[in-house]
Amino acid sequence: MNNKIEFPKIDYSLLMDLRIDYAFKTFAEGNPNLLISLLNSIFANKKIRRVIKSINIKNPYLDKKSVEDKLSILDVRAELDDGTDILIEMHMYGLGELKAKTIRSWARAYSEELEVGQSYTAQPPTITIAFTNGSVESIENDTNTKKDKIHRICMIMDYEDYTVFTNAMELHYIDMKAFAEAVNTTNNIIITEEAMFSKWLTLITEKEINNKTIIENACKEEDEIRMAVTALQRQSEDKLIRQAYQRRKDEIYFYNKERAEDRRIAEQAIRRAEQAEQKTEQEQRRAEQAERKTEQEQRRAEQAEAEIAKLRKEIETLQTNQNVKK
Repeated sequence: MNNKIEFPKIDYSLLMDLRIDYAFKTFAEGNPNLLISLLNSIFANKKIRRVIKSINIKNPYLDKKSVEDKLSILDVRAELDDGTDILIEMHMYGLGELKAKTIRSWARAYSEELEVGQSYTAQPPTITIAFTNGSVESIENDTNTKKDKIHRICMIMDYEDYTVFTNAMELHYIDMKAFAEAVNTTNNIIITEEAMFSKWLTLITEKEINNKTIIENACKEEDEIRMAVTALQRQSEDKLIRQAYQRRKDEIYFYNKERAEDRRIAEQAIRRAEQAEQKTEQEQRRAEQAERKTEQEQRRAEQAEAEIAKLRKEIETLQTNQNVKK
């Protein structure tokens, strides 16, 4: 750590958004040592005893098992020094399908790692890390702390005593949106258990961080963050990379816009259906009220007829008595 380094002023408007998958992929593949620093901070945040010393970037394409199978392309796929396969993805949209997608990608990657003649027990684990622009779960009734909401880890566990059944699967979900909101609310960078993890997330979510001084302080405090900003600046100045980045950014923008329009149309249809249902219920209630009113009037008419019949009978009785007296 070097606190005496004078870091040049950063033009944040020119920096690429690392939440865009193309920008992150280019950054990670071009700076493996910085990727190691990020991964180590993620594992340290959950107190996982795993320290990466070296990493090998692999082909991000997951092989298709059949002609009908979907082609899966990961943002970053790498092999750690202990043989562990790691899959990293940025998700700015499609959170509704994310759990199924990450599990499917994990399963396909895990099935590829076992070689002919290799023992099943010798197969290293596969880890998936998904950076998301929102929560993969509805957390309205969640009583967990803010720290838990930002970084969730899922593993295969025993249903009764919650012990880890196997370390073959490890899924990390990192909510970038929740992190940025927490930083902007508290104006404090240390939101997670691991300070370095918070500093990395501050750089990744830079476009959403209001107080840029927080990022500049992280650069002064941590050599890896300072080097990451420098590398991101160089990447952002490359014209070819910039063009490809802008195309991908536009794709995501228009995709989200279309999805937002689809949601708006669907919400309007739902509202119209609810209004029609309410109108039907109101008409049904009015019909029931009219029916009850008709029944009440019918009962009153029957009562009136009964009273008339009674009076007639009394009159007939009186007339009969009078005739007898005569």
